[in-house]
Amino acid sequence: MKALAALLLLLTAPAAARPLRVASLNLCSDELALRLAAPGQLVSVSRLGADPDETLLAERARGLATNNGRVTDIITLAPDLVLSSRGDPNAAAMARRLGIRSVEIAEPHSFADVRANIHSVAAALGRRAAGAALVAEMDAALAVPVRPRPAVMVSGAGLTIAPDGLAAQWLAHAGLQQQPVPRGQLALERLLANPPQILVLTRYRSQQVSANQRWLQHPALAALPASTRRISTDGRAWTCLGPALASEIARLRRVVGP
Repeated sequence: MKALAALLLLLTAPAAARPLRVASLNLCSDELALRLAAPGQLVSVSRLGADPDETLLAERARGLATNNGRVTDIITLAPDLVLSSRGDPNAAAMARRLGIRSVEIAEPHSFADVRANIHSVAAALGRRAAGAALVAEMDAALAVPVRPRPAVMVSGAGLTIAPDGLAAQWLAHAGLQQQPVPRGQLALERLLANPPQILVLTRYRSQQVSANQRWLQHPALAALPASTRRISTDGRAWTCLGPALASEIARLRRVVGP
């Protein structure tokens, strides 16, 4: 009965100029909503958006209801706006069938895409000024001149990033130029045979035991020459490649030095 009452409220309530009850179903839309929403405007984020092992913004989600990425999880909250990922069109379609306004966030492939996502969410929230301020903050972080140095960024299992992808574009603003690695995965043997000038190790859930983590803890890494500089980065910041990365890039820039 509670769910039915909430649904009737959604279908009969007049549309508001600024949404008052916003639910986000995806980690990346969570991170934008947590940065842009007005106090009290956001009522739910995905369980990942509230997990400190998954996002640097988990503290901002304290006290919010969490969901598993489904519209059915948040219907009793009577949201008037649902934020989701364009990679999951079913969520947006379900929200629209229930008469709930929906905005989908696209996976970014460039800084222009990141800015577009920020402006899209800010406009949907009725918070255009907050969106402009966040874009300006990100652009200020990217405007610092750096001298690029060759590096290889690697995460568990030896997975690396494409040298021309958005992750590498972010990394370049830290003064680190991603070098190409065949097939996007670095074998320990290749690493030892051709040690990079700088090795950037992505740390993610390092307290858990997994095959990926064992790769990062392999004794072979300790056998790298002293000339290879090791730098760690927080993997949580890299998941969505959005504005949450700006502070991590600034930190890396300070570590790398002039």
